[in-house]
Amino acid sequence: MSQGTLPSFQNIYSQYQERLRILNAVDFGDLILHMITILKNHPDVLAYYHKKFKFILVDEYQDTNVAQYLWLRLLAQNGQPICCVGDDDQSIYGWRGAEIKNILRFEKDFPGAKTIRLEQNYRSTPHILGAASSLISQNSERLGKTLWTEVPEGEKIRVTGVWSSDEEARFVCDEIENLHRKKHLLSQMAILVRAGFQTRSFEERLISLGIPYRVIGGARFYERLEIRDAIAYLRIVMQPRDGLAFERILNTPRRGIGPTTLQVLHDIARQNECSLPEAAFAALQEGQLKGAACKGLKDLLFNLERWRQQTPQEKPADMAKLILDESGYTGMWRQDKSPEAPGRLENLKEFVAAIQEFPTLAGFLEHISLVMENTRDTQEDQVLLMTLHGSKGLEFETVFLAGWEENVFPHGRVLSEEGTLGLEEERRLAYVGITRARARLFITYAINRQIYNQWVSSIPSRFLSEIDPQHLLWESKESTSHGSQNTYDLGQTSSFSKAERKASSPAPALLSGFSRKGERVFHDKFGYGSILSTAGNSSEVSFDKAGVKKIMTSFLKSTP
Repeated sequence: MSQGTLPSFQNIYSQYQERLRILNAVDFGDLILHMITILKNHPDVLAYYHKKFKFILVDEYQDTNVAQYLWLRLLAQNGQPICCVGDDDQSIYGWRGAEIKNILRFEKDFPGAKTIRLEQNYRSTPHILGAASSLISQNSERLGKTLWTEVPEGEKIRVTGVWSSDEEARFVCDEIENLHRKKHLLSQMAILVRAGFQTRSFEERLISLGIPYRVIGGARFYERLEIRDAIAYLRIVMQPRDGLAFERILNTPRRGIGPTTLQVLHDIARQNECSLPEAAFAALQEGQLKGAACKGLKDLLFNLERWRQQTPQEKPADMAKLILDESGYTGMWRQDKSPEAPGRLENLKEFVAAIQEFPTLAGFLEHISLVMENTRDTQEDQVLLMTLHGSKGLEFETVFLAGWEENVFPHGRVLSEEGTLGLEEERRLAYVGITRARARLFITYAINRQIYNQWVSSIPSRFLSEIDPQHLLWESKESTSHGSQNTYDLGQTSSFSKAERKASSPAPALLSGFSRKGERVFHDKFGYGSILSTAGNSSEVSFDKAGVKKIMTSFLKSTP
């Protein structure tokens, strides 16, 4: 099998399978895949299992993949009673191979099957269920059901627009403090985000307020591999004798410096009682290294010294971005094809954005050392922080759904790569998030986020316009430096039809009054400008000094 006849991934997979065969080993996927082959090719084995399993019960059927589906069909083909439990509206693992059509076509695949809809909900209030139902009804790939509950009506869902991700963290953590003062358990409060990079601002705010928290399903932001690597780069630039940081980044990305070279450097450091970076410099001077290791180490030391000289002249965030780019570290993750790579790049962008708040890199590193030392007893009452995917199957009295903006949620990459199918899975993910709440639900969005060192304006998620407004209480909360605060109860103020709501919501845009092309407006960050066009809740504005930007209309002020 030549490299030229197959795409590289097929060639690699073929070689991988051949190696497993030689070793007489199987991986997790093979446990099912080879079982299908055995059952299809050996009728006697299949007959044995038909006799052995009189009943088949499958839980979370909406998350089954193609191989699991074929396996079940074989096991049930002799008339074995099969019962599958699942919720098509909670199929959120398409990126992991789950096939939603398995549950959608169940009655066709198993003729005579009886469907029992479990529509009574014992967890959430009517407002929460109403919001979830109206949102998920926008999907076409679903069986359909009507949720109902005997739980009292409860509070409306609070939808809050804020200025930035830091303002969002401040608002959410203030609400957590308020509820905790009223004797609500922290462990019954959860902050759910679409992507891991969003946790950073919440973690820092929780730490500053002294609120204990725990990240579920992953490491804390500053403990993630790519963030620790980035911190190591900054530390070795600012602290030239930091041996631990130097060793961490020495061959990351690869520079041809292997374990043998590292051992040579450690030996020199012990003999001369010097730091590892000093030992590296000595090894080059004395000609103890050859080939790729010599070149890689020489280039690294040269770059480190160059970055140290540049640091005083550059803004801290700009310098951090430059170091990560010129070192090849960012490029390493761009070339990585693993499923984790895009998330790691998002985390690095958030890391650089966090540095913007500090006047120097040294000040930022001091802050990080304090944050990373903040450890708590895992048994104490803690706020839970996790991704929406990690929240499936859990429930909380109070839930905060953060970052409901276009390109954050629904995720821009999912929309560009998967189109309508991706959008429907994102909507199911929103449905899962909403239905995690029992009594209280908060949804927040920020109209500005920092990507690397640049402000990016955002508009609220389309999902907010798809929720029946009678379940929502809208708020626009800017910090005192940005303006006033307003609250809108759509259940009382809106008389629009469902079609009109879908076209024109979220609500603050309905109340803004800015609609005329050419109208002069003022924005607290970008200054004076003229409206080019208005659509829904956002306006395209040509600012006198900042250029053309899309801005949430409710944050514009009319000028004479």
